[in-house]
Amino acid sequence: MQEAALVLESTANKFPLISLTSPATSSLTPMPPSHSPFLFQMANDIVFQTQCIAAIVGHFNWRKVTAIYELDNGLSTGSGVVTLLSDSLRSVNTEIEHHRAFPSLSSLSDPKTAIGEELIQLKSKSNRVFIVLQFSLESAVLLFEKAKQMGMMEKGYVWIVADEIASLLESVDSSVKNITMQGVIGLKTSFADTTKSFRQFKRRFRRAYGSQYPEEEENSSPSIFALRAYDAVAAIAKAVGELEGQVITAKNLSEKLLSIDFRGLGGVIKFKDGMLAQSPTFKIINMIGKGYREIALWSVDNGFSENLVEKDGTKAKEAYLTGPIYWPGGLQT
Repeated sequence: MQEAALVLESTANKFPLISLTSPATSSLTPMPPSHSPFLFQMANDIVFQTQCIAAIVGHFNWRKVTAIYELDNGLSTGSGVVTLLSDSLRSVNTEIEHHRAFPSLSSLSDPKTAIGEELIQLKSKSNRVFIVLQFSLESAVLLFEKAKQMGMMEKGYVWIVADEIASLLESVDSSVKNITMQGVIGLKTSFADTTKSFRQFKRRFRRAYGSQYPEEEENSSPSIFALRAYDAVAAIAKAVGELEGQVITAKNLSEKLLSIDFRGLGGVIKFKDGMLAQSPTFKIINMIGKGYREIALWSVDNGFSENLVEKDGTKAKEAYLTGPIYWPGGLQT
């Protein structure tokens, strides 16, 4: 988000900026009021994620958790996410007992050793419920590899990963997930993956990805972030199309983007306060075997639900987490 602010500062009043910032960093750095009309984020407010995590924690009555995040070359908003998570956890009578910032991979000469040293510090604490907030996928894979080696993926430990990790797990080699991530719980933004438009996009995406990375084609399903990148281009095209024959300025292009309202591949594309207006629904996933199983859906309006059920002639959400859940160490509940 800070990077977007710097870019916007240097390009103010020249053209709008659509940021593809992930949800984990979407709304933590307020923009100057005079510039905010020109910044659009193809992301939801991070508070939805922290509320979802709090709902999971509250469901299992965990009273203390440990939050960890990765620094990003001094530009990390991880500490801000921790503050928001703390606020959300308060609603379920839970507190963050410890939180720790891990150094970014780019700053480390020996990442495995450094991550191991951080985990030693966490292992020495009594709390065993870990929430992994802002982490790159590469760092998260190393984190769980080291945690596995150090006996922190055994019975008694709980690991919850945020959307920016969970939504990319399909691109992780299945053998890695099978060996190091068993029992991890994650939340990932839900989107319609059975529509004709998505299937067509997926075919094109896999063909393009496979031509560039043939050894990884098997794990090349598009994530929510790829869909939103596509939707961002579509939004710009629609806004520009509505200005055909006019001189395009930062002001009128921003106004058109503000009035955009269409269903994209990732969901409804409509902006409010610079972010996507539609509140997200998260899939709650549980890592098991070489993949994962979906154990529930969660939204701020309906809480947990598995599906729509008929009640008194109307459709309502059943509020529960489906079982069994596979915890680290193979424990089932």
